[in-house]
Amino acid sequence: MKVVTDPKTIDEILSRGVHEVFTKEELRKKLLSGKRLHFKLGTDVTGSFLHLGHSVIHRKLRDFQELGHKVTLIIGDFTTLVGDHSDKVDMRKETTSEEIKENEKKYKDQFFKTVIERQTEIRHNSEWLKDLNFNDVINLTKQFSLAQMLDRQSFMQRYKSGNEIGLDEFMYPLMQGYDSVALKCDVELGGTDQTFNLLAGRHIMPSFGLEPQSAVVMKLLLGSDGRPMGKSLQNFIPISATPSDMYGQIMSVIDDVIFDYFELVTRVPIEEINEMRKKVESGANPMQFKKILAKEIVSFYHSKEEAEKAEENFSSTFQKKEVPEEMEEIRAKTGETLGEVLITKKILPSKSEWRRLVLSKSIHDLSGNTRILEVSFKIKNNIILKIGKKKFLKINVK
Repeated sequence: MKVVTDPKTIDEILSRGVHEVFTKEELRKKLLSGKRLHFKLGTDVTGSFLHLGHSVIHRKLRDFQELGHKVTLIIGDFTTLVGDHSDKVDMRKETTSEEIKENEKKYKDQFFKTVIERQTEIRHNSEWLKDLNFNDVINLTKQFSLAQMLDRQSFMQRYKSGNEIGLDEFMYPLMQGYDSVALKCDVELGGTDQTFNLLAGRHIMPSFGLEPQSAVVMKLLLGSDGRPMGKSLQNFIPISATPSDMYGQIMSVIDDVIFDYFELVTRVPIEEINEMRKKVESGANPMQFKKILAKEIVSFYHSKEEAEKAEENFSSTFQKKEVPEEMEEIRAKTGETLGEVLITKKILPSKSEWRRLVLSKSIHDLSGNTRILEVSFKIKNNIILKIGKKKFLKINVK
């Protein structure tokens, strides 16, 4: 595959959604050279699902792949056992080897919905980290001072508050940095919470006789409600969502972040995004642009045809107040507790979320035109549910 060296394309890739590049001119020169570069992304598979927040970095990887460059996804099966505390204010729960293997399969299935699989190599950092001896580890620790480690915001916050910091946690950036040494990477990507770890590789590599890698730090995507994205806030949009669910959830994104989503999650030209922004500032209804956003994202993760169906479904369901013709379906047995079924089938994340929805009267039985008000509600017949404002579900009784 020929390496693309068009300056305009490269400049757009190095600016769109990018918080900072270490260093931009250095990387730009490499990209213009025509040499096929080696890009790296490391991930600790501590969870089994991805959302649009993850896709910001993955879309950028795809941009570089479309220029003709190589990508390596490093599964941190070794670093996961230590845990990355870049954005944590307490000691992280350990993940077992069995959990890592299970999460890895699910992660890859979703990762390759965004990144081009045939241009991606997958490696595990246990391949090289497990072979380091104690002398190797000591030499790595000499690369940084304690003051440098404590300068990290999360560590300093814990240090000042008297919360424990494990010595193993200081090893994490050294391990991630050594990943770049082992694979002789040219460029590494990460979010703003990963800046220290990205620079660790850049700092360590010269001591091994290697040219320091460039580092691309991406902006973080806010949640659909404008707050930082997080599982507990339930303000994320899963990559694995059905077309209708994905479309509906994007339509629920607050107006303030629409154009951030356009920039970070789509590849609609920046000029067009700026024009849409100006129209909204001049009084245009943001809803029309939100529909464009939803259709763009659903088309990418599913297809144009599925996006059009989702758009029609949204229009008939939420604008005309009708029940959608197509919705997710699951099976259950007579007498099963509805909440347990929804949690087991991963429709809802937890018992606490189920209880919250019931107590807030947010579960509707459309078959009987009633609200479900009992946490212990048992399934008796086929049922069509409306969960919250956007989610529809059909339960077929065996």
